[in-house]
Amino acid sequence: MRPRAKSAHGTRFGELGELYDEVRPGYPGAALQLVGADWSGLRVCDLGAGTGILSRSLLVRGAEVIAVDPDSAALRRNPAPGRVGTAEATGLADGSVDVVTVAQAWHWFDEARAGAEIARVLSADGRLLILINQLDVRVDWVLRLSRIMHAGDVYRPEFRPRPGRAFELVAQELIEFDTPISVDGVVDLARTRSYWLRSEQRTRERVESNLREYFATEHPVAGEMRLPYMCLAYLLRRRP
Repeated sequence: MRPRAKSAHGTRFGELGELYDEVRPGYPGAALQLVGADWSGLRVCDLGAGTGILSRSLLVRGAEVIAVDPDSAALRRNPAPGRVGTAEATGLADGSVDVVTVAQAWHWFDEARAGAEIARVLSADGRLLILINQLDVRVDWVLRLSRIMHAGDVYRPEFRPRPGRAFELVAQELIEFDTPISVDGVVDLARTRSYWLRSEQRTRERVESNLREYFATEHPVAGEMRLPYMCLAYLLRRRP
């Protein structure tokens, strides 16, 4: 996707904010442990925060969260104080936060420009936590499902973010988990994917038909299933 189209498309998830919150999984507690057990009082910028799936977890842990996202409709669902902005231009003051979190949004960023902006808003020795939830395509039937859904946001486990020389990678984890979901829920999950959002109605109908056929014949499911995920978690520290 061209940068301008990519930027514009990143503001469309608020259109399906309620559905997004219902079917997208949260982030494992073990991933947040990379920063530490105690988030109380930490000044956190949740960057690309969207509807607040991660923001809610941070608020419960006592963090002081500012949610930054280009999608004002998504921010209206986010319980944290919000600011319309981008990863490359947050509008936050220099050194104003202790931690920047990026959950499910790193692929939308210009990595080098976002890295420079994140380094600017972080305090000395501040930290950057990047979380990526994705279908566990190491499982054969999930790989087939991801292809039917056109789930294009699949990173290999050996992926490493490269936000620039201002940061050093200090910890990384691959955390396996699963979520309960029905066939209808999988169709709803497909509706929150970027491929679906930028497709015409005929394409959407074909994807839904293919998903239902898959679970009726190739991988029969009655009732609820457990959908395997992996969370790729990376903690980086701002160099002094």
